[in-house]
Amino acid sequence: MAKAVQLSGDDLIPAKVRPLAATRQRGVVPSAELVPMQFRMPPEFVRAFKQEALDRDMKLNELLNAVFHDYMKGRK
Repeated sequence: MAKAVQLSGDDLIPAKVRPLAATRQRGVVPSAELVPMQFRMPPEFVRAFKQEALDRDMKLNELLNAVFHDYMKGRK
């Protein structure tokens, strides 16, 4: 029979704490009203885009929406 292992309070601490952005609540627009977009981008762009969203504490779709609106303002 295996020996019983003594646990301490340190064993109850989560091994990995989730970042703040991953624990944020969903946006004000219900998911049912959103339409999925799927397209492929080069890995370097994806990495840079995700890092920029993380640095700004934004979700990916929030950053894409903000960038698109800024682009459209510049075209007018």
